[in-house]
Amino acid sequence: MPPNKAALKKAGEKGRAVAAVKQAIMKETNSSEQLLARLTHAQMQIADLEALLSQQKADYSALEIKLNKSQEYCSNLKQELAIWKEKHRIVYHDVRMLRQSTKRTSSQHNDLEEQVKLLKSAQVTAATEARDSARAMGSLIKVNNELSHSIANWKSQIEFMKSKFNLQKTELQTSKKKVIQLQKTCRRAVKVKENAVFAATRKVAMTRTQYHLQKKGVFTEETRNIVRLLIKAGCSAKYINEVIQTILQTAGIKTVGTISRTTVSRVIREGFIAAQIQLGHEMKMTNSMTFSADGTSHRSVNYNSRHVHLLVEDYSSPESSLPTERVTRFLGIRSSKDGTSQEAVADWQKTMSDIVDLYNRSPFGKRSGGLIRLVDLFVKLAGMNSDHCAKEKKDAALLKEIKEKAVYQSLGEDVLLEKTSAEINLIYSQAEEAMIKKAGGPRKWKLLTPDAQAEQKAAMVETVIADLGKDALEMLSDHEKCTLRLFIWAGCGCHKDLNTVKGGYTTMSQWWAKNKVKGPILLANRDNSPVVDEMNAALEQGNTPTLAQERAFEKSTRGAIKTAEIAGAIFNHKDDKKGHHDLFRWWWFEHVGIPFTFPDTSNNRFQSYCDAAAVLLLYTPQFIQFLQHLRDNKKSGLFNHMEANLWKALHDEPTMAEFAVLALYAESISYPYMKAIRTCRDTKQNVLDLGPLHHRVHSHMLKIINNPEILIGPDSTHENASLDGEEWQNPLVVKKVLEMIPSLPYFCDLLLSFFNGSAHTWVRFISEFAPGGLIDEATVEEKELAWMPTTNDENEGALGSFRLLMRLQPQLSLLSHNAMTMFFRNNTQAFMEAKFTEKEDFEFLHKMGRVSAGEEKKRKKELIQHRDAIQAKKVANRQKRQQKKQERKDMIAQTPIITDKNLLMNLKGKALHDMLQIFKTYGAPNLAQINQKTKVALIRQSLVDAIDLADEGKWSTNIQFSSEDDSNTQSGEEFNWEDIDEEQEEDI
Repeated sequence: MPPNKAALKKAGEKGRAVAAVKQAIMKETNSSEQLLARLTHAQMQIADLEALLSQQKADYSALEIKLNKSQEYCSNLKQELAIWKEKHRIVYHDVRMLRQSTKRTSSQHNDLEEQVKLLKSAQVTAATEARDSARAMGSLIKVNNELSHSIANWKSQIEFMKSKFNLQKTELQTSKKKVIQLQKTCRRAVKVKENAVFAATRKVAMTRTQYHLQKKGVFTEETRNIVRLLIKAGCSAKYINEVIQTILQTAGIKTVGTISRTTVSRVIREGFIAAQIQLGHEMKMTNSMTFSADGTSHRSVNYNSRHVHLLVEDYSSPESSLPTERVTRFLGIRSSKDGTSQEAVADWQKTMSDIVDLYNRSPFGKRSGGLIRLVDLFVKLAGMNSDHCAKEKKDAALLKEIKEKAVYQSLGEDVLLEKTSAEINLIYSQAEEAMIKKAGGPRKWKLLTPDAQAEQKAAMVETVIADLGKDALEMLSDHEKCTLRLFIWAGCGCHKDLNTVKGGYTTMSQWWAKNKVKGPILLANRDNSPVVDEMNAALEQGNTPTLAQERAFEKSTRGAIKTAEIAGAIFNHKDDKKGHHDLFRWWWFEHVGIPFTFPDTSNNRFQSYCDAAAVLLLYTPQFIQFLQHLRDNKKSGLFNHMEANLWKALHDEPTMAEFAVLALYAESISYPYMKAIRTCRDTKQNVLDLGPLHHRVHSHMLKIINNPEILIGPDSTHENASLDGEEWQNPLVVKKVLEMIPSLPYFCDLLLSFFNGSAHTWVRFISEFAPGGLIDEATVEEKELAWMPTTNDENEGALGSFRLLMRLQPQLSLLSHNAMTMFFRNNTQAFMEAKFTEKEDFEFLHKMGRVSAGEEKKRKKELIQHRDAIQAKKVANRQKRQQKKQERKDMIAQTPIITDKNLLMNLKGKALHDMLQIFKTYGAPNLAQINQKTKVALIRQSLVDAIDLADEGKWSTNIQFSSEDDSNTQSGEEFNWEDIDEEQEEDI
């Protein structure tokens, strides 16, 4: 039966309901898109807030914590939104699937409507239509069931989506509220930031306006560094605290705490301890080292300056731990008990022992692994650099002996370590037997005191080890032997030049007398001048000069060097209260137009006399004008004696000729040579590599001697005449000399004499570079091991600075001077920053700074005790000599003089020497050069000759002499030659 209209209407309503559901689903879909857009917008706002929070975090650290929390929260919210976005994507996917299903349902509904139309048009054939209607009704019922089932499913899904959207809407509202809260927080953050910045600024200002000298009751290392810098700058320890407080107060900083003079002294000593530890470490790490030294006296006390040259690590490079940098380290200045080489070497050993002891006791030394020994340091010693005096050369020879003993000891100890106990016992037992036998046998050995036995046993052990070391050394290769025996001495280049000028001038000054030519005018001092005038007057009258007049003449000097010395005393005296100093410099600048200070001949600086000769020659009229200025400004209108001598010398042609010779030598030899060695010093070139330079100097001297025209000829140029071929240092001086040569007497002869004397002296002072010598035969490796600077300027400068500083700060102790100089010159601060990594390192310095107090008193006490001991020894020797002298007098008084020549010719031994003394006592005139060391035959013949002189009446054998006369009589036998040698060595 076909469906009626009511059924069709009902089906149409259901279709429209389905369409309405579809439209609702579409609206919900649009609502989801809007929600997504809003969520995206919220996400963008959150990103902006994160950026704002990051900016607030950078502004101030106090707000960073709060912003970090907000950022973390926003990050979590972002993650949740991302999760919800993912869920929305899934829902959107489900909605699309539902839309597609709805389309299929709509398509089925359209098919159903077409079927209904077919049913309406098919009413003509009832049966067919009924069958078709039944079929259509079945299909419609089926579709209706499916549609009902689909609508039910979608209703449940729509309800589920509504609940989800409601939940999402609630969370979105919550997020909006949180976003609003964050926005409010950000708006308040500006104020919070300002408050926080104000509080932090106030806190920092409070911190910066206070400086604490101490931390937990201990002065900080920064405070200690400030103290050392102030002391280096010349600030007195008394005002250190005041200076620190004043400086900080000027900067608006309040000083918390005070520092006393005692603490300042302790801090200075701590720097000395640190410098000693540094030296120990660097000597331990290096493969070889060399020494240099020089000495002087200050306030009647001998002082020695010492340096060591070695390779060290670069403390500014933390990656480098191997020695790579060539440096010169200052070992300090020590007062010496006397001027002997033995005492100087003892001071070397004491200096090295102190370094070893401090390093081994320090926590840094213990932590570095392996202690150092004094013998190991001396094994590394490869040479010494000093000036050319005999005492310094003897010091080097004694140090070489110590180095040899150290090598033997080191090798001998290595041999002992390789031997078994039985072998060692056998060696010592044999040595002990030999020692007891040498002492006189077991019986005499037992008679020795325990101390004497201990001394001999110690000497025996030392000898055994040395013998083993010598045998071990012979077993080494030639290369190893040379390396271990390496010890080279080299002289200072500046002293070579100084002594060469002295040798040349001495030869030139002797030329006048040898050739019987009138030399430079005599420049007698104020005391000798009247006596010399009297002698001249006596000679003019044909009278014989007295001994006093001859002595005054011989003691008076002349020439260019004496004139330069006088000029230095007038224009630039070493004593600021003497001479004209500023008056001369101001006058010179006003009248000559150039700033000028006269060369420091008063202090005997290197090249000062050559410099003075050059300026006196070049500016002779100006110096004469200044002398006139001095004379005319005096009330008397007269020169004083020194000014008169300078006036005479500047008008004396022989003196000016000597000036010219000195100036030319300086320009051609001295200046280029000094420039070369000082350039080598600045570039840290090895003095052992300068053999060719020193030989070239000698060759250049000989070239000028063979052809003086090279230097003074009309075609003379600096390319040929100067040692280095470079431009003259003072071209005006050379030009002036060449112009004056025709008017200078005997100039060429004087020049040749000077160069001959200089060449002869130069050869003596470069003996260490002689062919076949140690330096000439040394390999490149050996020269590198024995690296030494070209000059001894470090020690010269250290002693000069010390004397100057002690004048300015006489209260400064020697230890304090050494501490400050070593700390800054050796770059100890960099060493401490690189190596002192533990707290115990600084605690050790603080402890030793307290313990080392009193070293200055101890040093002075030892010096006086040593002098007291020397005094007691000399007094005892004098008393002994006096006693022997008295005994000799008594013997002579009781012994008759022998006048029989035959008896005299038969005397021998003590009787002969006694008779010689008796003859001298009686005043025999021919025995002045005869002493006990004279050959016996000559003594006998001299005594016989004395009898002949007595017969001639030249002396009497019957003279009665008093004890007073006897006490003034001196002879070779009255002296203890051993004591004389000791006294002479002490005075060196």
